[in-house]
Amino acid sequence: MTATILFTQQSGVGHLRFNRPDRRNALGQEELGAISAALDALDKQTRVLMVSATEGATFCAGADLQQIRAGELDGDQFQSVTNRLADLPIPTLCVINGNVYGGGCELALSCDFRVAAKGIHMRVPASAIGLCYPVEGIERFVSRLGVTLAKRILVGAEEFNAEEMLSLGIVSRLAPATELLQEAEILASSLAQRAPLAVAAMLTIIRQAERGAIDAVAARELAAACSESEDLKEGLAAQKERRAPVFKGI
Repeated sequence: MTATILFTQQSGVGHLRFNRPDRRNALGQEELGAISAALDALDKQTRVLMVSATEGATFCAGADLQQIRAGELDGDQFQSVTNRLADLPIPTLCVINGNVYGGGCELALSCDFRVAAKGIHMRVPASAIGLCYPVEGIERFVSRLGVTLAKRILVGAEEFNAEEMLSLGIVSRLAPATELLQEAEILASSLAQRAPLAVAAMLTIIRQAERGAIDAVAARELAAACSESEDLKEGLAAQKERRAPVFKGI
């Protein structure tokens, strides 16, 4: 890792933290490379990945515009990282503990679950500066939020406060900034206790549905593998014995 991207894994939960508050946690070549390395290093026992910022008023401002202007970075590099986040076989939880702008919004949408601190704001100013947002990013805004809201965010360049983000379904819950990480840890711990085979199968099918192309044969195979798994036997036994299940992903 680097000093600007911190990564740890413990008790089934991975923590990926942006640590570049002096640049509003903008992601340059070094940061994007470090994020990719962290995703490569995910342990098989890690069942949830949390994404947050260490400090500062901004969670993430997206790609480093200085590096883009200098020709040191292009949108494809940023898009590659958001695509990888969106396709992970484990749940991803974005903890938006600061204002979020531009590509930072797309990065948050690349995660499966999003929680935010009260008092924050979000905005994608692409149309306000004459930029067409990258195509794959537009697809993500539409698939995750719907056409109407995507237009407000991208074409209208509207700013949304935390309460609006909650009411519009951009995030699933809010908490005071001082309590947000603790709330997120509780959610992550709960997700980490779910059966990994079933989680991975349903994430795959849900993502296919988002893209409008469910592979029915593959989906049935995924469901059948879960039905034949040791995890299902364990889950049923735990329910009968009124105890917490111990899933092994087999």
